[in-house]
Amino acid sequence: MNFISTGCLRAFYIDKSGQEHTLQLGIENWWVNDLFSYIKNVPSKMYVQAMEDAVIVQIPKNELERLYKEVPVFSNFFREKIQSAYVSLQERTIENMSRDAIEKYLAFRKQYRDIEQRIPQYIIASYLGITPEFLSFLRKKHARDLS
Repeated sequence: MNFISTGCLRAFYIDKSGQEHTLQLGIENWWVNDLFSYIKNVPSKMYVQAMEDAVIVQIPKNELERLYKEVPVFSNFFREKIQSAYVSLQERTIENMSRDAIEKYLAFRKQYRDIEQRIPQYIIASYLGITPEFLSFLRKKHARDLS
């Protein structure tokens, strides 16, 4: 488990053609993880990259399991975190299937206030599932709506 104390992280995977796909972004007080890998105890298919200097608190699975037993409040805390992550994943999947590119971008800006100043445009585009060129086009076309 990777808790972001300070900084900004992204989790991404690389497809067979070498294209990066950003799955998660995280800033201070957020978690960025490959939950499948963590829960199933299998190698991750994702990479986690610091987008700026960061301080990360990591909790190895065996230590977390010990905390679950010794301090039951941790079990409830992490159960709620995992449930929240699952709900967020479902929401993002539905949004990606039902919204057009500008709607996704506007929702991104609302959820990740001011993050555009912290990460490169190509990563935002990757997160939205569009090309950097198309994101630039959208920003120019909708400049009035974005200010």
